[in-house]
Amino acid sequence: MGKARNLRNRVRQYFRSQNNMDPKVRKMVSHIAEFQYITVSTEMEALLLESHLIKRYMPRYNVLLRDDKSFPFIKLTLGEEWPRLFKTRRRVDDGSLYYGPYTDAALAGRIIEMLNDIFSLKRCAALSFPPGFSPCLNYHLARCRGVCDGHVAKADYARAVQGARDFLEGDTDAVLRYLQARMEEEAEALRYEQAAVFRDHIAAVRALPDQKKLDRFMERMGENRVPVDREEWKRRSRAAAEENRAVYAALAEFAGADAGTLHRLEAYDISHTGGEGAVGVMVVFADGAPSRKDYRRFRLKSALGGDDYAALQEVLYRRLKRAEEGDPAFLPLPELLLIDGGPAQERAAAAVVRAMGLSVPVLGMVKDDKHRTRGLCHDGRVMELRENRSLFRHVGLMQEETHRFAIEYHRGLRGRRLEHSALDEIPGIGEKRRNRLLTVFGSMAAVAAASEEELRARGGLTPALAKAVKEHLQRPGAEDKIEAGNTRSE
Repeated sequence: MGKARNLRNRVRQYFRSQNNMDPKVRKMVSHIAEFQYITVSTEMEALLLESHLIKRYMPRYNVLLRDDKSFPFIKLTLGEEWPRLFKTRRRVDDGSLYYGPYTDAALAGRIIEMLNDIFSLKRCAALSFPPGFSPCLNYHLARCRGVCDGHVAKADYARAVQGARDFLEGDTDAVLRYLQARMEEEAEALRYEQAAVFRDHIAAVRALPDQKKLDRFMERMGENRVPVDREEWKRRSRAAAEENRAVYAALAEFAGADAGTLHRLEAYDISHTGGEGAVGVMVVFADGAPSRKDYRRFRLKSALGGDDYAALQEVLYRRLKRAEEGDPAFLPLPELLLIDGGPAQERAAAAVVRAMGLSVPVLGMVKDDKHRTRGLCHDGRVMELRENRSLFRHVGLMQEETHRFAIEYHRGLRGRRLEHSALDEIPGIGEKRRNRLLTVFGSMAAVAAASEEELRARGGLTPALAKAVKEHLQRPGAEDKIEAGNTRSE
């Protein structure tokens, strides 16, 4: 299933040369017998329809939108003394009003934030406020009326809630009239900054899609809550569970462990640029699925200079030491460790495990000369994965996820490090002057080499600032930051 503005071009792409085609797509094309298409009015309706059909029929080759999650709703808690708005995927008969569903969860969040800002609604989940209750930061930032301090009239708050309710029920004109009046009121009182806030709210309201039209489209598809073929979902879930058990059994057999004890697997990787800025990461898979809340990142402290083995050992030692000290963020311990690399990396990691008095098996994830997952290594043995497609796919996923997480962390740190310039440390040199100097001279090295006269004439600095720049960039230890600035400007 898919979406396209130009159906002819979308279909034609599947029948061109298959040399560079993804294996999954090549297999799917070999099973095509006929095409069916449905015409809709907008891209949003196309997304809704695609999601509805995928969730209902669960086609084999659609890997996205195939879970049984419902679309989010905006909930207005009329059953509470002080109603509030928040996003939910569950509808409960508790006297609340539910608006939606919204195909775009981020859009639902923006609407909630906008209405909270416009009407200053209660944002916290507290239902009662005992004597002495201290208002939160939202109150002090004037983003909440502060019902917790006991000085908000219920009638005033009820009118604000009604305004939000009118908007959610489709009466955007009433909200626009209210915002227009407030903007004009603030402008007449010469409070232009506050008037600009209401102006921005008006623009945000007008930019929102027509949710009522989407609701009608959802109703034409049958019902607001997207139906799921439960039997097919259960069948596929059982098949996935059986495949996962087979994968863990194969890993346990190769590692010499008990298959029944394998639940938490941890994978490790190191990333750096020519030995600089080395970082390590820990990725966790629990019962076959990524457990992203358990991922951990490490900035290397002692292992420097591109020594991947020492870096790996430092990361693993710090992780296991934190668990030994009882840190809940590093518990429980894994039943199996997978290391990105070959026998040398495996041995380096296993040495740390033994030194810590643990018996957790360590496997190396080996890649071929094209940087693709090839096999596993353990105690001098190598298991090729090509013959076991389930294991090949699972190990490849872990290896790629670990590598992705490491690269992402390393790039993020490197970007933040290079964004900082030695010029930022000089009083009087702000962002505009810094950017002008780098633009005019081309690099930090050229700025450092420029004379005070050039800094004044070409860089537009005052004599005092030009002198401060020269003195700062000539002091001991400035060379490293000058070099970083050169990298940044390339």
